Amino acid sequence: MPRPSPPPPHPAPEPGPRVLVLTADALLARHLLSVVAAVGLAPDLAAEDDEVRRAWRTSSAVLVGWDRASTVSALALPTRPEVYVVGRDDDRVETYAWSTRLRAAAALLPDGAADLAAALSALAAEAGRGLVLALAGGSGGVGTSTLAAALAFAAAREDLRTLLLDTDLGGGGIDVLLGAEHLPGWRWNRLEAARGHLGDLAGQLPHCDGVDVLAVDRPGRPGTALRPEQLAAVLDSAARGNDVTVVDLPRHLDAAHEEVLRRADRVLLLTRADVRGVAAADHAARSLGPRCRELEVVVRTGPGRTLAPGLVADALDLPLAGVLEEDQAVRSAAERGDPPGRSSRSSLARLCGRLLRAETEVAA
Repeated sequence: MPRPSPPPPHPAPEPGPRVLVLTADALLARHLLSVVAAVGLAPDLAAEDDEVRRAWRTSSAVLVGWDRASTVSALALPTRPEVYVVGRDDDRVETYAWSTRLRAAAALLPDGAADLAAALSALAAEAGRGLVLALAGGSGGVGTSTLAAALAFAAAREDLRTLLLDTDLGGGGIDVLLGAEHLPGWRWNRLEAARGHLGDLAGQLPHCDGVDVLAVDRPGRPGTALRPEQLAAVLDSAARGNDVTVVDLPRHLDAAHEEVLRRADRVLLLTRADVRGVAAADHAARSLGPRCRELEVVVRTGPGRTLAPGLVADALDLPLAGVLEEDQAVRSAAERGDPPGRSSRSSLARLCGRLLRAETEVAA
């Protein structure tokens, strides 16, 4: 008589965002695990200090019970986003005191379970989201907008659905750089009241050579600024609806731009290969580093910029993502009104190709 087949093994858990949960309070742990499970995330229950250090860097969010907050503080871990100090409703004083010391958000359970779940649910949605790349300049005039536009065109050439997002409302407008200022479509003023969940923006924005563009209003309106909830809603929509979203950041960031740093898979800091450029980039890197997931440097060379790119990266203590060489063809194209990096043979386009391939390899 044939023996019955054994039941199939349980499938391995799907990879995706994980949440580090730190508490020795059994009741608080039960509340936290219920919230994490309710939004479809997987918990990591680290006990040893080495486990905490490792999971601190790799987890999508960290939930620290106030009873373990002193341990976390003593480990002197680097500042990171998505950290919550959590306590029971009766632990309000201790919870808020530790949230201040750890520079983290605070949550009280079970009364605040719905708010905590809403914050974590955004992480669950990230599993299927597109790549978000942000670019910042270590100093003015270094070519950040040019590189951002070229990256977007390089992605579009790979048949990736791409959005180029201009978040510098005080700038000249990245659509002017593309020669797209006269194309029809929504600008930021059309999304002034945006918040929460937005639908797909495809078909609503100016479209230039395969790239959707969201740029400043024309004519600009002095005194306007992006709001955090507005930029968060647009970024979430962009990541859901696009394979690649490229964000051009202004030199001076405000509260709204924190939403970009929190969501960006990678931030590229562009700097000149000279002493003053490195000094300015060092100041920017110290500010950006603790606020983003991954920060790398792109070094711009050219006349008068004699420092070796590797030396610049070492001085900034950042990985070297690439080198942007001086290219007269790019200048000539800009004078003709051609978008940067349109020619796949330019040094700028080749750099963008390498940067995108690096992202593809990481994702794989």
